[in-house]
Amino acid sequence: MINVRLRKERENGSGYPRIRVKSDSRRIGRAGFSVIFWCLLSYAFPDALSQNGGDGEYQVKLAVLYNFAKFVEWPPASYPSPGAPLTICIIGIDPFSPEIEAEVRTRTVRGRPVEILRVKPTKTLRLCHMVFIPVTERDRADQIVKDLNGSSTLTVGEVAGFAMMGGIINLTVAGSTVHFEINRLAADRAGLKISSKLLGLAKIFSE
Repeated sequence: MINVRLRKERENGSGYPRIRVKSDSRRIGRAGFSVIFWCLLSYAFPDALSQNGGDGEYQVKLAVLYNFAKFVEWPPASYPSPGAPLTICIIGIDPFSPEIEAEVRTRTVRGRPVEILRVKPTKTLRLCHMVFIPVTERDRADQIVKDLNGSSTLTVGEVAGFAMMGGIINLTVAGSTVHFEINRLAADRAGLKISSKLLGLAKIFSE
């Protein structure tokens, strides 16, 4: 499994910390992709990855959410128009800084602008392409996932058992390392196509 260190390490000459990437696979293709995937975070969001402490963790997580979007394909019908944005919705208390959210809004995914919205857990969540459920909403996580059944929304959580309850991607932190697991069956039911390269980096949850 691939992981990214949050702890600031030896400077790489650019003023930003290196990202340590580990892999339990010896296959060159997979290992090479993992390095590219995580180095995208360092290159695209250097300010986020130079943060320390809890705030730094969430800056990294938002960068990870953006990169997830690059490796997931939503059904065409999930976009109301050809130029419609890819919408990332954050439920409840927003743990991300305004600065990195503004940075993400300047980016695109497959030519579409990226929008970040702070929302309440209502049925309008079905209009979101990706929903992030922070740990502060852990008591509602199960119900939110159930309410989104039948939609094409990519649910991303950070609570224990999120994949088991039907969430699609769960982020976990062990020490200073971010990991993620994917419920592939839940993704299939949502009509989402997740790149095999991304699946190769994750722990796959089997229902």
